[in-house]
Amino acid sequence: MNSALVSVVMASFNSSKFIGDSIDSVLTQSYRNLELIIVDDGSTDNTAELILGKQKQDQRIFFYQLKHSGNPSIPRNHGLKNAKGEYVAFIDSDDLWTKRKIEIQIKAFKVNPKFSFVYGASVSFGDANMLSSKYELLPLPFRAAENHHQLLTIGNTIPLSSVMARKDLLLQVNGFDEDPQLKVEDYDLWIRLSEKSDFKFICALLVYYRVHSNQFSLNWQEQSRRLNYLAIKRNLKLPEHKRLRDKGLVIKVLRNLLHYFFYLLLKVRGMFF
Repeated sequence: MNSALVSVVMASFNSSKFIGDSIDSVLTQSYRNLELIIVDDGSTDNTAELILGKQKQDQRIFFYQLKHSGNPSIPRNHGLKNAKGEYVAFIDSDDLWTKRKIEIQIKAFKVNPKFSFVYGASVSFGDANMLSSKYELLPLPFRAAENHHQLLTIGNTIPLSSVMARKDLLLQVNGFDEDPQLKVEDYDLWIRLSEKSDFKFICALLVYYRVHSNQFSLNWQEQSRRLNYLAIKRNLKLPEHKRLRDKGLVIKVLRNLLHYFFYLLLKVRGMFF
């Protein structure tokens, strides 16, 4: 188990501003037996050039270029199909991993190899701070799902860049759904994986989720529409979520203080993990 190969799948599109840092956060992991599969979705900037430069420096990088689809499920599935590892981890091309992220997750699988996937917490950084409506620790530890029922009743509190899953189960459920109308393909995948086996929340900060101006920001009505589409497609009953960040300044400040408190708690806890 300690020498298990981990395949890291990163989809990219016009990611030149941040992808170098994201790649470095993978390649400098304390756990070394990994491959990084980068699948570019037809970038029109110099993303490919930057990736090729990194590839020359580290033979663990494998690079694929696809025609632009605008659907992140397609490059992620392409990466999954080319993965050689026993486990597959996902990271967005603008996020960062903490140094021991993979090491910690491999230890969790060693305790229980039957987990379908394991995940941890992420915290917002970049164009977000404690006073921002986009500041978030996800999930708050007391709202972390660890089985199918909780995932349906609590909702999606699983950061994609924190997930490491068994490749055999990912292939069994056919990876990400490429339905262009779905739009919540990550939540859909976690639900389908959770039907195979329980999963594990690792109460540790594993990911820094970058907030920046290039991201497409959804209003809550659009997010609700997407969840409703998933519920109808999979015949699921999903909870209606209320965003406290939209309930006024006082509630937003109290909400953010709560998230910041748990962020500090996980930072301290990480020193002894």
